[in-house]
Formats: sequence, structure tokens, C-alpha cells
Amino acid sequence: MKERKKKKLLAIAALLALVAVISGTFAWITSQQQRINRVESAAVVDDSVTVNEKWEPKPMVPGTEATKEVSVTNTGNANVFVRVSYEEVLKHLASEGVVSHGDKDVAGAKYDPDAIHTLTSHVPVKYSKDKISATNGFSEVTATQIQGLEAKTKLFVKGGLTIDPTTSERSVSYEAIVVHEYATEEYQAMQYTVSPTEAIADRAVSASDWEFEVRDLRYSYYEGGYENAVVNWAKSSLPNKDNTLTGHALLGTKGNRHGVDYDYTIETLGVSPIPAPSAATDADQIPLANNDVKGVQADKKGLNKNHIRIGYGVDITTVAALTETKWVYNKDDGWFYFTEPLKPSVTTPDLLKKLIYDKDLGSEYTNATYDLVVKMEAIQATEEALKDSAGWDLEGATTDSDTDKIVQQLVARIGA
Repeated sequence: MKERKKKKLLAIAALLALVAVISGTFAWITSQQQRINRVESAAVVDDSVTVNEKWEPKPMVPGTEATKEVSVTNTGNANVFVRVSYEEVLKHLASEGVVSHGDKDVAGAKYDPDAIHTLTSHVPVKYSKDKISATNGFSEVTATQIQGLEAKTKLFVKGGLTIDPTTSERSVSYEAIVVHEYATEEYQAMQYTVSPTEAIADRAVSASDWEFEVRDLRYSYYEGGYENAVVNWAKSSLPNKDNTLTGHALLGTKGNRHGVDYDYTIETLGVSPIPAPSAATDADQIPLANNDVKGVQADKKGLNKNHIRIGYGVDITTVAALTETKWVYNKDDGWFYFTEPLKPSVTTPDLLKKLIYDKDLGSEYTNATYDLVVKMEAIQATEEALKDSAGWDLEGATTDSDTDKIVQQLVARIGA
């Protein structure tokens, strides 16, 4: 009995030991699983929102227009708010096209390409080489046939002596032009007196073979050089191309944008400082309806004219009638706002359609150049981005102001 009981106890102990071993094994058999749910931030990446432009530049000729279609595309992965404004530079003659004349002793009257020139140096009145070309019947008179020429001045003539075959009567018909050739085939217009020094009976048939005297030589120029009318419609909330927060986009910098070299530095523009932002408030400059044609600020500022004009698109609305998928001008800050969030892979309607040169464009635009810089800003389509100082800083707009109404419109469209 004792031996059987002892064996039974040993068997139980062995079973407990086995259970203990098995229990210990179960304690180490576990299951584990992890999942990483990573979400990318909806950031507005540099150049993910782009300005599209169809630009067909043409000279400023009265009564003409140039295609300038401007829209904005969101190529990023987040909804954005978009706004567009302008910076302008109108370079024009200080004399507004009035021509002065001076002899060689008047400083700067006779253009010297090798001299040091500044923005305000006199500008030569150019004379087209085509006008005195052989195609137009002109020939240059040899310098040894001419009395009174000055250095680098030349005499071109056409016509001459005609003899009637029946009566032998001699008649003279010729045209003489004196120009200053300051570089190869680059001419400055002049005033002068030209006279043949031979009696009619002694003259050759062609005027280019005659002897001449020139006198009273005066050089034609635009006094005072150039001025720049510079305008910034709206304060930029983002840093410029030099990564400096100035309130301007390109004004104050120089470089190249899409194949166009520019220099808007203070030294080149001749303005100091760069003018502060100035929103357009003139009714003639604010589009209020589809297909409106409106003026620009630099034209008014520089020449007190309204002859350079913008043709706007068909998707323009007013603050008083805000609707979706339109552009609206905010006279509080000078920006054109797109009135709903711009979704990924979506393009806005055209804001601009063309530049128009009025039929009354006059001599004051001689030698002028006009730069319309279209600047665009995009931020994430959130209320915080609209109002935060690191965004567009539109917090605290006066109740019922244009800014307040536009902000309400944009906020209401978030998530739509």
C-alpha cells in the first residue's frame, strides 16, 4: 500500500511538474502587431500653385491690343486660397516726347555711346536707316564733296538734275538728309541747312555727285532722359525672390523671370524708396463686370493718362454680389481674390485677357516700356491661414468692409 501510494504521489508530482513546464511555455507564447498610419501634411509646396500666362507681346501702337491671358492652377495636393495683384513699371521720357535741339557745344546733345550714361542723360532721337537706304533711292555723298560736316555726320541725297529732251530745260528736284552716325548704321536725327555750291548748269545728273555745303547743324534729343513710374498695388505677405519680407514681389530686385531680364533696383529705377503699396481706388481701374476694360496705375501716375488698359475676363464679380468661381477686387488691400478654395488639379477662370493700347496713345509714349508684373499668393484653405499673421493676416477686418465680406465668403466655402 505504501509503495503504491508513493508511486501515486510521484505520478501526481510529475504531472504537476509537466503542467508547470507547459504553463511556463504558454506564458511565453504571445501575439504582437503594429500598424503605422502616416499622413502627409497638406502643405502648399513651392511652385505647386502656378500662374498660367498666354502672352503675345506687341509694340505699343495706338488702337491695338496684345493677348495676355492669366489664370492660376493648383498642382498640389491641398485646397488653397488664391489671390493676384500687380506691380508696374512704366519707363517713359522725362520730356514726354518733346524734342530738343542743340549744337555740338550743348552738353549731351550729340550722343556719344562711349560716354557714361545715367537714367537722366539726354536720349538721342533715332533716325531709321531704312529712310536713307538705297531702296528708298538715297545715296551717301562723299565727304570730300561737302563743306561744313562735323565728325560722324553724314549727308544722304536722292534725286538730282532733269533735262527736258525737247526744250533742254534744266530742272532740279532733290532731297537731302543729314544724320549723326554714332554707331554703325545707328543714326541720330538732326536739324540742318543744306545747299549745293555749284550753279545748276554745272551740276551732274545725280545729286550724289554734286558739291554741297552744310551748316546750322543741331542734334535732336529728348532732354532729361527717362523717368520710371513705379506702382505696387498690394502688400505682399510672402518674402520676395531674395527671401526678404519687403511687401514687394519683384520691385527692389533684379534677375530673370521666364526669359525676361529685369532690374527693378532702386539705383536703376531712380526712385528711393520703392513706393509703398497703393490699392487702386479709381473707378476707372477697378473691374466690376464681365469683360470690363480698365486702366492701370502707372500710366496715370507717370503721364496722367489712361491709355494703357487691361481687358478682364468674363468671371468677374463685385463684393456686393459675391458668388463662387469668380474673381473679385478688394479695394481695401489691392488684391484680386478667387472666391472659393482652388482644389488640386483645378485652374481658375482667366482674370486677364489682354492689354489694350488706346487709340489716343500719343508722343508722350515715345520710347516707353511698360512692365505689368502679375504676382500671385496661395495659402492653405483654412480660416487660420486667412487670419493668422503668418498667413494673409486678415483678422480684425472692419465689420461689413470689403475684406470682411470676402473673408466670410472664403470661410463659408471651406470644405465645399
